[in-house]
Amino acid sequence: MRIIPAFKQAKFIADPDIIKVAEISISPMSCFDDIGDNFLETYHKWITSTKLNTIISLDQFTDLSFSQGTTESFDKFYIRNHNKRFRIWKGEYAYHKIMFEASNLSWMFLDDEPLSKNDAIIISLPFADSGNPYKYEETLQKAEEVNIPVLVDCCYFGSCSGVYFDFSYKCITDVVFSLSKVFPVARHRIGMRYSKNIFDGLTAYKRDEYTNYLSQHIGLRFLQKFSPDYTTKLYKEKQETVCNFLKVDPSHVVQMATGNASHWEYLNRGGPYQRLCISDLLV
Repeated sequence: MRIIPAFKQAKFIADPDIIKVAEISISPMSCFDDIGDNFLETYHKWITSTKLNTIISLDQFTDLSFSQGTTESFDKFYIRNHNKRFRIWKGEYAYHKIMFEASNLSWMFLDDEPLSKNDAIIISLPFADSGNPYKYEETLQKAEEVNIPVLVDCCYFGSCSGVYFDFSYKCITDVVFSLSKVFPVARHRIGMRYSKNIFDGLTAYKRDEYTNYLSQHIGLRFLQKFSPDYTTKLYKEKQETVCNFLKVDPSHVVQMATGNASHWEYLNRGGPYQRLCISDLLV
């Protein structure tokens, strides 16, 4: 078993009421139940029901597709833009760099060079390296000027507050969400992609009813039981208490914090922050 250093792995908060829902069994026969539209519509209503965050122009993305977490949507974005140079900020989700290099894709950190017309951007909101928004507006504004395709990764939605999710930029082609950081379903790979006028593997799966119905049934259990603000409301005060004790800064993501002290340097992901996941200390 791989040993993960303390505070390093980003994961959900093991709230007792959430765990109870996770323990309810679902029959494998659920694989045969047509659930696609119900899941997508419920997930969309769940996202837009947040009272702790602001969401702008998500409704302009009319094509909704089930995605195995956010990661499957990344793969489709890589394929569609394989002739472009991919751009990410330092500290972004490590999977991107792994795939760029393994697939011989052209890429460069946004930190190191200005944008060019043949670029494609992936940016997380909140940012994977801190749990806070990071250079989102300035990145999207520049991408808009040069007409560069952008995928916005919102995998921490459902455990964040005070985030302004502005999807009004025309350069955004994909917006992706996942339940892996909110509920104990990381191994079930439950997510959704918003897009406009795209036909690729995800839309083909949806058309041919070739998606993972069992995972969607599991996801529905949580979407129907808990609001997108549930975790943050319940644990925000505890987050502040834990952060005060550790002498670190709480982030917009309730299970995240950032620390500047030298003993947190082992958590640096190549970006400007030392990110701590404090999930285990909140319950």
